[in-house]
Parts: sequence; structure tokens; C-alpha cells
Amino acid sequence: MKSTIFGIASALLLSACVSTQHRAAADPAESAQAFEMLKSLAGSWSGTSKMGEQTTTVDVSYEVVSAGSVVMERLFVGTPHEMISMYHRDGGRLLMTHYCSQGNQPRMELDSFTQSPETMASFSFLDATNWKSPSELVMHNVRLYPIGKDQLGADWVAWVNGKPDHTANFTFSRALNVLGY
Repeated sequence: MKSTIFGIASALLLSACVSTQHRAAADPAESAQAFEMLKSLAGSWSGTSKMGEQTTTVDVSYEVVSAGSVVMERLFVGTPHEMISMYHRDGGRLLMTHYCSQGNQPRMELDSFTQSPETMASFSFLDATNWKSPSELVMHNVRLYPIGKDQLGADWVAWVNGKPDHTANFTFSRALNVLGY
């Protein structure tokens, strides 16, 4: 009997801890505005990724697909680590599924979008497919923020063992087309 009560109490405590890790979703108006901001990123971008002391050159592209209902992001374009993220509306929510080079697919939900004083869209972990346990790395949070005209910042936070493990910071500039604009 004591072990059953301990098991139930442990499960309740674990669910309380997990629920505090996820903030409330953004309101429908914020979700719509954030989706329009994502659509405005359509095109190719080049920049750098900084993780700790290591800096890497990286390309990302955004494409509006499926009759304007999805924004597809391709990160590390043309490399063995290429990853795809799909952003789409679900009623009043804005969701993102990240097809990670780790082989798992975390889903995140927009939890905040601000336009003043700076535009920023923040996504937080909902769940993941093909993710065996919290001891395995999974992308947990993403923050996208235009830095200026044709410049974009992105911070990706990976979690391991139920807590933040590392952050990759990206800075991109919109690539010019062959005509120079």
C-alpha cells in the first residue's frame, strides 16, 4: 500500500514539474501576427551559428508552402545536418514541428509574440515523436527575432535530462538575389 501511495505521489509531482515547464500559449491575434512575420522571412539567408566558443557559417531558407498555410524553414541547407521546421496555424495557435538531425521531431507552440519595442516570437516544447526519453537531446525552445532590415536572430535551446543543455545562437542576413537586391 505504501509503495502504491508513493508511486501515485511521485507521478503527481512529476506531472506538476512538467506542467510548470510549459507556459500558456499566445493568444490567437499574436499567433496570426507571428505567422505573418514568419511568412515575411521567405527567401534565403546566410550567417553564423555560435555555440559556446565555436562559430560556424550556416544558411537558412524560408518558403511559404501549401497555399500559404505553412512556412517551411530549412536550416544548415545542403549539409549533412540539414533540418526542416514547419510552422502552421492550428485554430488560434501557432505550432512548429522541428525535424531534427538527431532523428526526433519536437513540436513547439508559440508562447509569446511581441512587436514593441522589438519583434520576437518565442516557441516552447509541447511534445516530441521518436524521442525515447528525457535523457536524450531534444530541442525545447526557439526564439526568432528580426535584428534590423534584412537581419534575423534565432536562439535554439536543447534540453537533456529535463533541463537546458546548450543554446545555439544564429545571426542571419538576407541573401541578395542575382540582380543584387
